[in-house]
Amino acid sequence: MSKERLINFYRMMYKIRMFDEICIDLKLNDIIMDGFHPYQGQEAVAVGVCSALENTDYVLSTHRPQGHALAKGCEPRKVLAEMAGRLGGIGNGKGGPMNFCDWPNRFLCTSIVGDGIPLSTGLGLAIKAKKRKEIVVSFFGDGATNTGAFHEGLNLASIWNLPILFVCENNQYTEATPISKAVRIEKLSTRSMSYGIEGVTINGDDILNIYDTATKMVEKIRKGEGPILLEIITYRFRGHYMGDPENYRTKEEVEEWKKKDPIPKFRNYLLETQTCKEEEINTIEKNIREEMKGIKEWVLKQPIPTLEILTRNVY
Repeated sequence: MSKERLINFYRMMYKIRMFDEICIDLKLNDIIMDGFHPYQGQEAVAVGVCSALENTDYVLSTHRPQGHALAKGCEPRKVLAEMAGRLGGIGNGKGGPMNFCDWPNRFLCTSIVGDGIPLSTGLGLAIKAKKRKEIVVSFFGDGATNTGAFHEGLNLASIWNLPILFVCENNQYTEATPISKAVRIEKLSTRSMSYGIEGVTINGDDILNIYDTATKMVEKIRKGEGPILLEIITYRFRGHYMGDPENYRTKEEVEEWKKKDPIPKFRNYLLETQTCKEEEINTIEKNIREEMKGIKEWVLKQPIPTLEILTRNVY
C-alpha cells in the first residue's frame, strides 16, 4: 500500500475526530440543531469502508452521519453548516445533523433507527434494474439489528441478490442498553445465515484490516456475489448524545476501550514502520486543526434561513 494512501487514512480519521470536537463545542453552545451524536472512537470504520468505494457508490448513514459523510467525500464546511442549520449547508440548514442528502457525493442519512436499511434495498434494486455497477453501503448500529426494517431489508436484498454491503457498527450499546442484554447471540453477523448471505465480524480499531476486508467484499458484490453483512466491533468514547448521563457504563470501561483508540494506534504504526516521521504527522495534525478552526469561523458567519427559504421545495 502506498505511503500516500496510508497518510490519507490517518489524515481522514484525524479530520473526523477534530470535526467532532468542533461539533461538541457548538452543541454545548446550542448552535447545532436538534440532536447530535458524537462519533469519536469509530473513525476507522467510516474511513476504512468508504476508502474501498468508488465516488459513484452510495452510502446511507444514520445517527452519526458526520463521520461517514466526511469519509465519503462531502465538504466539511457544508456538513457543519447543515448541522448548525445555516445557509451554505448541504440542504441550506433544513435537514440538520441527521437528515441531509449530498447527492453529488452519493450520500444520504436518516434519523430513524434502521430506516436506512430498506432505503438501501430500494437503491440496490434500482441499480440492478438499470444494470449498473454501483454498490450501496448501509451503515447502522447494533440496535438496528432488532428492528423489523433490518430483517425485511436483508431478506429482500438476499432474494433479489442486490449490490449492498450492510455495515453494522456494533459500539456495544443500543443507546443505554448493552447489546449483551438485547440479543443472545455472540456475533450479530451470524444473523446473515437466516437469509443465506455472507456474514463477517471484525475489530474496529484496525483500519488496515477494515479496508482490506471491505475492499474484498466490495469486489464480490460488484461481481454479483452480494449482498454481505459486515459487523465491525467498535466503541463510542462519548455518550449516545450530548447530555447523556452515561450512568449505564463505568468510567473504567470507557478508559479501557480508549486504549484501543484507532487514531493513536495507527499513528504509532506509521512511526514504527517509518512510513512517516513525527514532524510530518505533527504538521498534518496542525493543518487539520487550523482547517477545522477556519470552517467553524465560516459557519458561524452564515445566516439562518428565512421562512421563505425554509418552506421552499417542501412537499
